[in-house]
Amino acid sequence: MIRSHLDGIIAWTPTRQTNGFLEAINGLFQAAKRKARGYGNFSTIRAVLFLIAGKLDFSTINPHAALPTRFSKEP
Repeated sequence: MIRSHLDGIIAWTPTRQTNGFLEAINGLFQAAKRKARGYGNFSTIRAVLFLIAGKLDFSTINPHAALPTRFSKEP
């Protein structure tokens, strides 16, 4: 098994970086696709992705944004 993955092991050795960052980005894309389902336009999915990844706080401009919704995790 080590022989079949030797190139990957050698490439990992100098940087010690894993693919965790790419997996996190992939998770953001998957969440955006789930939230934007029904919209076939890529620009809509991209806008949802930016809203998810940006973690913006809209409570400063909209006082109702801080209220819990049926989708929020707060009781």
